[in-house]
Amino acid sequence: MAAPPLCASLGVDVEKLAEALRFHDEAPASTDFGAALVVIHRGHVIAESYTTGSEGGPQPWTRQTCNDITSSTKSVFGTAVGVFLKEFSDDISLETPLVGTSQNDSLIPQIWEQPLTDERKTLMKVKHALSMTSGHESREPWLAPSPRMHTPGYAGPLQMYAYSFGWWRFIEGVPAHDTLMFEPGTAFYSNYGLELMALAMKNMSGEEVGPYVYDRVLKAIGMPVGIRENRYTLMPYTDDYEHNWSDEAGWGSGGGEGCNAYGADSSSASPLGPNSIAGSTFRCTARDFARLGYLWLRNGRWGGAQLVPQEWLRVATTRYVQSRGDSANYGFTFWIMDEVRKQLSSFPHFL
Repeated sequence: MAAPPLCASLGVDVEKLAEALRFHDEAPASTDFGAALVVIHRGHVIAESYTTGSEGGPQPWTRQTCNDITSSTKSVFGTAVGVFLKEFSDDISLETPLVGTSQNDSLIPQIWEQPLTDERKTLMKVKHALSMTSGHESREPWLAPSPRMHTPGYAGPLQMYAYSFGWWRFIEGVPAHDTLMFEPGTAFYSNYGLELMALAMKNMSGEEVGPYVYDRVLKAIGMPVGIRENRYTLMPYTDDYEHNWSDEAGWGSGGGEGCNAYGADSSSASPLGPNSIAGSTFRCTARDFARLGYLWLRNGRWGGAQLVPQEWLRVATTRYVQSRGDSANYGFTFWIMDEVRKQLSSFPHFL
């Protein structure tokens, strides 16, 4: 796609932009499996391109195609968390215990319906879940559904939250969560604490992640209303190159009737119903994902409204220091790119 005439008036090097578009369109990853590119400068879409792959992906890939953004879902979830922590600031903070020492002082009292599978889970705080240091094994059961069994001595629904509790496991090939890999806050990278945080948010707000963040943020930035309620349940990954394509935006769902997402078993009823998967499987168009990127770049502000607390995005995009003094290039649901941050600070017109 050629760069629009408006590029010259914005000071864009049209030839360099065209070179970038060609690189995107001709890269093997694009020609094999398809790809989407949207370039925004000073609030204007100055270029976009959609490439249909010869070996996989949507046929054809268009502006309406929704792509599973996989682990970038964490940052969408983190956006909701920032709003949630402000809304419920009298009751919860980053230092609040997630599991607690009893059912009465737990943000997720459901975990106390059976004995804890690992006493170290009582040490887990909100900050550990959001910084990916909760201690859970990280590898994900993409090839759902697959054979599963309860952890010896435990019972309950074969659903996402119960998997994170350690109440059930896959028979082979996928890690269990009954025992933590490490004490919370002492190492990195650990996915499943996010699912417990999502449950805590549902317990306190009475809403799923999808409706919660749509009503407070995504609606205001122009994302489609269908994303509020749409849950997709099938996870058709069969190899490293297959993704969940669709013409509908939405969240992956880890429980409920007809659901096999992450291996959740629809035949095992959960009193909680379906729960949005916080760590992965959010899907939207490239343009809508660019809207989120622009919201983050503008420190949570959209037009004249501060949709996400600016201070939260500052904290979330600052390296989290673990209890032993170590730090990874990660904050709270956001990867940290210090060099890019330095470069952007030299160009205030971008912000």
